[in-house]
Formats: sequence, structure tokens, C-alpha cells
Amino acid sequence: MQVILLSRILEKLERMEKRMDKIETRVEEIAGTAVGKMPGQAGHDGKRKDIRDYIRIPEKADEILEQLHRWIDKTYRVKALVYIKAAIEAKVLTRPPFVVANAEFPGHLGGQSLYYVYTGEPMAFASEEDLEEMKKAVAVLTCISRLP
Repeated sequence: MQVILLSRILEKLERMEKRMDKIETRVEEIAGTAVGKMPGQAGHDGKRKDIRDYIRIPEKADEILEQLHRWIDKTYRVKALVYIKAAIEAKVLTRPPFVVANAEFPGHLGGQSLYYVYTGEPMAFASEEDLEEMKKAVAVLTCISRLP
């Protein structure tokens, strides 16, 4: 019963997120500017434009990004966000703003609202499969960060 309710809630969230993306796109077209891309928002100082600036172990940045690309380049939306969240949980990445993460993984992360919900909320992933995949990814990223 709970699984059915959770799946319905997730479906509704996805529909709402799609509508929000359409609204954001329309507002950008009308205003001629990018909504949500102002420097100084949510810890983004306007100087950090690359995801490498958010990797906590600069000497491992290439390896960490390589691994994230291996996972994310073949997944989309919530399935891709599992790996961003895993990197945050493994403490190899501080959560970059959506515009920075989306620039690194264009088209894979879904919309801005979905990104912030899933990377910011500890229990956002309802599926056991996603939680298990995140645990595995945290283990891999932790190993990468500890290797000499």
C-alpha cells in the first residue's frame, strides 16, 4: 500500500517538475534572462563556475569526475541524482548549484527543483534500489578519495 502511494507521489512530483520547467523556460524567454542564475544565491559566490571547484579533494578531481561521468552519462533524472547525492554523502563533493552541475552533466539531472529536492533531502530516494545503488556509489567514491 505504501509503495503504491509513494509511486503515485513520485509520479505527481515528476509531472509538477515538468510543468515548472516549462514555466521557467517561458519566463526566461519573456524576460530574456536566465532565472535562478544570479551570483550570490545559496552559497554560490559567482566565481565558482566549474564543478571541479566543488570537489573537496582537488588532487582527486579527475578520478572523481571520471567515475561520476561513467555513472551519470548513462542515466537520467532521479537515477542520475543518486550519484550526485552519493558524492555528497561520501564527502568528496559539496553540493554545487544546479547551473554548475547541469553544465557538467547536461540533460541528465532533470530540472532545478528536482535537483535540489533529491540532493538536499536525506530520505528523498524512496526506492530500495536507488538507496542500495547510492550505498555502493558512496563506497566506490570513498575508496577513490583514500587511494594515494
